[in-house]
Amino acid sequence: MSDSGTKPDFPLASPSVFTTRRQFILAGLAAVGAAWAGTAVQSVLFPQASTAAAAKPVSFSLAELPVGGTKTITYGAAPALILRTPESIRCFSLICTHLGCTVEWQAGNNEFFCPCHSGRYDQFGEVIAGPPPVPLEQIAVRIDGDNVIVGEE
Repeated sequence: MSDSGTKPDFPLASPSVFTTRRQFILAGLAAVGAAWAGTAVQSVLFPQASTAAAAKPVSFSLAELPVGGTKTITYGAAPALILRTPESIRCFSLICTHLGCTVEWQAGNNEFFCPCHSGRYDQFGEVIAGPPPVPLEQIAVRIDGDNVIVGEE
């Protein structure tokens, strides 16, 4: 500072964008609003609807699904895979729980693989790697005589 005390000898730093409390609060509200808008847009672009909603049961002959085999079907509007082991028959939605991509069954590894972000699920639909937040949706399946019925009636 100069001796006269009226003007500094060096330039002042530019003022911060958040110079007042009101500007800081408005910026915070704008950030929260943008986050909410982003969540709303994501739910529209990447819906996580259940495949079981408004789906009619699918039926086929048990002979079409040998022990150790798989069968891909369309359940509702989504692809699904039925796995038959010596112990049970299970059916899973092939829609990844991360962002809705279609997963693939890799029989050699006994796992489901999502090519979008390298998500992996085991033969029970449980997440074993990658970003998926929850297991694959399991769809009810039962045997009625010589028929396999997928879905609830």
